[in-house]
Amino acid sequence: MTIDTTVPEIDALLQLAELDAQAPSLPPEKHRSHREAARRRVPRELLDRYQKLLDVGRRPAIVAIERGGCSGCHVRLPTMLEYKARRSPAIHSCPHCHRMLYAPEFHLKTAHSPISAPVEKAKAANAKALKARNTLGRAIPESAIGSQPGAVQK
Repeated sequence: MTIDTTVPEIDALLQLAELDAQAPSLPPEKHRSHREAARRRVPRELLDRYQKLLDVGRRPAIVAIERGGCSGCHVRLPTMLEYKARRSPAIHSCPHCHRMLYAPEFHLKTAHSPISAPVEKAKAANAKALKARNTLGRAIPESAIGSQPGAVQK
């Protein structure tokens, strides 16, 4: 199942899910007012699907696609589903647990999750490590990174 939507609508749904996760730690009136504000920004079709998942106990109801799989049930997604999800900002359904899936690369700049900072730090470290490898797969010494091509190392 796919629900075509926009990045701001998915961001509003993610904010709603984050508010629901923090509900026990927020004062009831504050939670209710923030939740209603977030609900108004989410399209009816997404909101109905989200509420249905909460009603049957799927928490969290919306999760990111991570390493080719659903980050809710950790089952590998069919290749075509992952490909479609990463090509457009739409909500997809996990074929195993039926949670709502989204591609996080559309939402990196607007992520509100406390988990996003360590994830971004790890991604930056991985990118640096990949950059530090030559075409044969051998590690390049740290002293050689940033030096002029063809320069002799001491």
